[in-house]
Amino acid sequence: MLDPVQKLKGKNIKKQAKKEQKIKERARKMWKMYGFCGMLIFHNANGIQSAIQSWQMEGFKVAFVPTMGALHEGHLALVKRAAHLPQVRVVCSIFVNPTQFNDPADLRAYPRNPARDLHLLSEQGLADALFQPEIDEVYPPEQPCMTFSFGALEEVMEGAMRPGHFAGVGQVVARLLHLVQADYLLLGEKDYQQFLVVRDLLRQLRDEQLRLREQHLRLQDKHKPFEPDEPTWQKIPELIMGTTHRDEGGLALSSRNQRLSSEGRLKARQIYAALQHARRRWTHESPDETVQKILLMLAEVPEFRVEYIQLADSDTLAAVREWGNHSSVRIFAAVWIEGVRLIDNTVVFP
Repeated sequence: MLDPVQKLKGKNIKKQAKKEQKIKERARKMWKMYGFCGMLIFHNANGIQSAIQSWQMEGFKVAFVPTMGALHEGHLALVKRAAHLPQVRVVCSIFVNPTQFNDPADLRAYPRNPARDLHLLSEQGLADALFQPEIDEVYPPEQPCMTFSFGALEEVMEGAMRPGHFAGVGQVVARLLHLVQADYLLLGEKDYQQFLVVRDLLRQLRDEQLRLREQHLRLQDKHKPFEPDEPTWQKIPELIMGTTHRDEGGLALSSRNQRLSSEGRLKARQIYAALQHARRRWTHESPDETVQKILLMLAEVPEFRVEYIQLADSDTLAAVREWGNHSSVRIFAAVWIEGVRLIDNTVVFP
């Protein structure tokens, strides 16, 4: 498995960075033409940090919604929820993080439309700032990246199918949180495994801060000032999960949906319809029977290629063999259609 930092330095990533720079330049020209509707836009850390410091001096907290762009109603719902938190300023970020893509082709194919993203945010009018950093802002060449391990959380489902993915997620979230210094962090339920990984990341960052504080206390008698190593010292935000937003047929909204044809979207709605079987029938079937029934339902759509259907504990993601061993269970799916990989999940019980 390639180290995510090494992938970042690879030729494919450098080419992609140049391509994205051209996309952003075109978008900036459109932004100047149509205006910002009062939303501040920053491409470097100094700018966003200055804005946040001024807000903090005025008594505001910061609610942070990180995205990879190609915004949809699910993202906007997170921004709306953030804006309704008390005494906050809302920061939304757009950054396509190369270190969480284990497949260079997937990185190249990821949808990008920054001009449309800005139009949606401006039209909604709830984000106070958009942070759209360049790669060197997030991953300074002179600064080594922190590395994280998430144990069993990254060994199943998305972690098993996309080696190195969650290592990259941990790196980018830690860096963005260090730059933004948010009080609240909002993520969507659709990427539930990622939500649990980020929750564990915050725990690790919090533990590191406690270690640094204890170290400082031990050194107090030497009158040594507390100077923690960057980027470990940062505000640990409260993590908030937003519900999955779906279209009228139940398809979970996703940036990758934009790559589907109209017919593909209609067929993709069968994924959620099949997952709902678990909630309806779990009291009448064993876990294995439930999974087999769902696989049969999905097999009725020839265009589907099912990567996994997994019943997992809602807190630990441990595989479910017996219903009675768990207080809360979710069912997860990864399905390919028209060359697009879609993931979804839903609660089985309670």
